[in-house]
Amino acid sequence: MLINQNKMHITLVTSSLSCGGAERAVVLIAESLSKRGHKVSLLTIAGIERDFYKVPDGVHRIALNVAKNSPTLLHALWNNLYRFWILRRAIFSLQPDIVISHMCPSNILTLISLLKTEYPVIVTEQNDPKMSTDQGLWGNLRRLIYPLAAKVVSVSQGVDSYFEWLPKGRRSVIYNPLQVINYDKSTISLPKGADPNKKWVMAMGRLNYQKNFELLLSAFHKLVDKHPDWQLLIFGEGSLRSKLEDLVENLGFTNQVLLAGVTNNPISILKRADLFVLSSRFEGLPLVLLEALACGLPVVSTDCPSGPREIIQDGVDGVLVPSEDVSALAKAMDYLMANEGERKRLAESASEAVNRFKLEKIIGNWEILICEVIEESVK
Repeated sequence: MLINQNKMHITLVTSSLSCGGAERAVVLIAESLSKRGHKVSLLTIAGIERDFYKVPDGVHRIALNVAKNSPTLLHALWNNLYRFWILRRAIFSLQPDIVISHMCPSNILTLISLLKTEYPVIVTEQNDPKMSTDQGLWGNLRRLIYPLAAKVVSVSQGVDSYFEWLPKGRRSVIYNPLQVINYDKSTISLPKGADPNKKWVMAMGRLNYQKNFELLLSAFHKLVDKHPDWQLLIFGEGSLRSKLEDLVENLGFTNQVLLAGVTNNPISILKRADLFVLSSRFEGLPLVLLEALACGLPVVSTDCPSGPREIIQDGVDGVLVPSEDVSALAKAMDYLMANEGERKRLAESASEAVNRFKLEKIIGNWEILICEVIEESVK
């Protein structure tokens, strides 16, 4: 089989196009590879009803719509066998040069579906597996199934360190790409309850255990009396919304905190903010942190595993604080909320960090790896 490296057929597999940083990265990679002249197909396990992101022009989308819940073990066995067959059939119909799967469940599904085929498969990890709340199941499956992959790509060195049980030649680190920042002031739409006369502390992410917005709320609560001219806006949706709403009410600062839901235009919102805070318990490589830096925002982040330390130089272009430390987070926020000059200094120093994650550079790294894997598969 001869491969034209200038125009390859690349199939991407992911669970869905729902709202999230990992999904945004998949869409951005698909769009960029297509614009470089490659034929790109995007398969999602879920149907289009889960879509938050728009499929890029020129990318062929197939929504398999087989992401069903399994009430019993027997249902789970049957549903997964059905998914294996449907995904295998879909990939065979496309006849790609290479398959790239994203996120652990989809990775395992893809590798099993393509057993005893000639399709090389790259799997990518977006989060730190060491911090998984379901390490037993997925940890065992990773160790059993991932050796079948042609390459395991991690989005940070911290994530890659988990895979030391795999040969180094089977692993690679490629950071998530930073989208080109386009900003049109006319497109900004403030969420209901946002006060344009106040300065904004902003956070974005799924309302779940990983993002640890409870920590951020507790830290901000220490500062509301000292900084009445500031408002905290948290963008995102998730399973912990009710719990976070209760926490805001119990802390008694409903007028100074807004759980703003999802936004279709995060860049415009970030451009309007004055300070960005990431409070996560763990990450892979938080795209929203990169976007905040690219939008000229000073940032405070927990020094969680993994990702923030690979983006931020503490005290140079952002501030890192220990994870799960309310006092340390409140202290860092307090200092920057009170010091406009320091906010400006940090924001102006962010260009070096932003340059390391430029779209052209990251997609170039993907093209090099894809070519290497394809060439190795046809030897």
